[in-house]
Amino acid sequence: MILRFTLNCTVINPFTKWGLKQNPFPQFGKAELNAAMMQLNSLGGEPLMGMEDIATRLKGWDPEFIEACQDRFTPGTMVHCEVTIPDEFLPEHLRGL
Repeated sequence: MILRFTLNCTVINPFTKWGLKQNPFPQFGKAELNAAMMQLNSLGGEPLMGMEDIATRLKGWDPEFIEACQDRFTPGTMVHCEVTIPDEFLPEHLRGL
């Protein structure tokens, strides 16, 4: 599974021009992933106030993943990320996404 997301390390929310707080569309059409995808999308909406904000928004995610996101935090920029999660770490029904 490849997760693509953005860390908004700027001071401007790029979605407010459309009346939104964040990207409303999940990456996958699987209902069981929607809540997690919305958490991930929140990283690219309202500006991140720091590394602790990343941990707060990703509450319930694996600490190693949160730390990897925090390592990419670069003030003043939009950081585009792509993370591959090997199928062996996914439940059977989510493999191959």
